[in-house]
Amino acid sequence: MNRRIAGIFAAAALAGAGGGAFAWQPLFDDAEALPLRDNRLVWHVWVPGESDDGDAWDPLFHDSVRYWNAEIPWFDLSATTRNNEDCTNGSSRNQVNTATWRETNCGGGSMLHAAGWAQTFLGGFGDARVIDEGDVYFNETFEHAEGGAEQMVFDETSFYSVALHEIGHNLGLGHGIFDGAVMAYGPTHKWHKRLSPDDICGVAVVSGNRGHCPIGLGAAVTLSGAGTEAHFSGYASADAGSTAREALRPWQEFNIYATVLIDPAHRYRAGNLHVVAETEAGEFHARNAGGEWRPWSGGELPPANDSDYLGHAMELVILGRNGISRGEPIFDPGHGYRLYREALTGMRLGLEGVRLKFWVAYSTEAAPDDLVYGSEPIRVEWTLE
Repeated sequence: MNRRIAGIFAAAALAGAGGGAFAWQPLFDDAEALPLRDNRLVWHVWVPGESDDGDAWDPLFHDSVRYWNAEIPWFDLSATTRNNEDCTNGSSRNQVNTATWRETNCGGGSMLHAAGWAQTFLGGFGDARVIDEGDVYFNETFEHAEGGAEQMVFDETSFYSVALHEIGHNLGLGHGIFDGAVMAYGPTHKWHKRLSPDDICGVAVVSGNRGHCPIGLGAAVTLSGAGTEAHFSGYASADAGSTAREALRPWQEFNIYATVLIDPAHRYRAGNLHVVAETEAGEFHARNAGGEWRPWSGGELPPANDSDYLGHAMELVILGRNGISRGEPIFDPGHGYRLYREALTGMRLGLEGVRLKFWVAYSTEAAPDDLVYGSEPIRVEWTLE
């Protein structure tokens, strides 16, 4: 083994165990098996008033719709300002996409702890589905669930960020905790005004447009040669997931993320995720669930996660914050997980001038030797150039 590479992975092994993280999560388990058709939504907007700084709310919602539409051109999204009754006879579904102020959602649920709320309804038959209705509600004042203090949707940045997040729900995405993503759970800890690669990839996959995923890891393949409906995405980031990078500076804090959409035939069965790092010298190292990297020359791969079953969409921080990091994890009430807060840098791991490829795969307990994996790796280089 190249002595330089050996030192790199020894440092990574000493960095500690990795914790799980969740990226984009489809709202509907069989979304990719039943792709959306007629991918269009028109919101009837009635959010009158303006912020303390004089920003009118209605135009801000229109701006958020236009931004989503520009980033996902396979959808046709638009909005029109119209004073429309958003709840008919107490029903939460009236075949109209609405965006409005409410203290409760149309089903009567309290929004006491929410700055925004979204409801999405699917219809369609056979091998396709359609978004029948997507509603967004805003709550100008709400109580923060953890601290009890009042929070306000009070300015352009906060309202626009909440609008982006709730529209994401209407497009079929659930919550995630990659801090740089619009769909991060509890977005009020950091207001985001731009979509991350993770957000865009999520909508691309759940709407049957996988080719538009900017962080896709190629076609999913199997060692046996059998076809698969799995999907792999992943990227390195120097800003908690807001943007994807292949070239990093050695002193930059970084994260390397992976998300795996499990083939429907394998979901909720025993199995594991796997990660293999390939060096420039053609050597391979596999990561175990404790965050340690060991030389690998073929044969059985160690599991890279603690889970003993395969969910619908599974996520992993391969390296970085909330993944391999020194120190003890701290419970973060905003995320609901124990998170590692000390950042990793290439310099800490001795990665200056090093290029690595990270291959992501999964296997089932029933067929442990038949790996399902992305045909392209996550490429990362720590460089001064």
